[in-house]
Amino acid sequence: MSDKVKVGTSKVTFRVRAFDYPQIELASVEVDVPMYTKTDNKLDNMQQGHVTADVPDGFNEKVKDALHVFADTLEASFKEGEGNVEKH
Repeated sequence: MSDKVKVGTSKVTFRVRAFDYPQIELASVEVDVPMYTKTDNKLDNMQQGHVTADVPDGFNEKVKDALHVFADTLEASFKEGEGNVEKH
C-alpha cells in the first residue's frame, strides 16, 4: 500500500440474526475498519473537496475468514453442550 495513505476509519456493523418470522437479532458488533486513499488525490487551494477512500486490500477475504471462524466456534460450542442436555 505504498501508494495509499490512511485517512481514518469507518465503522462496519456485523449482525447475527436468526429465524424468518419473527426475526431475532442475536448479536451485533461494530468494527473500526481503516480507510485509505491514493496519495495522488489533490484538494483545491481552499483545502476543501472530497477524496475517494477504500477499505484495505484483502478486506473481503478477512471478513469471510472471520465469519468462518465464528461459524466453526459456534458449531463447536453446540457439540460441547450436547452431552450436558438432560433428557426428560
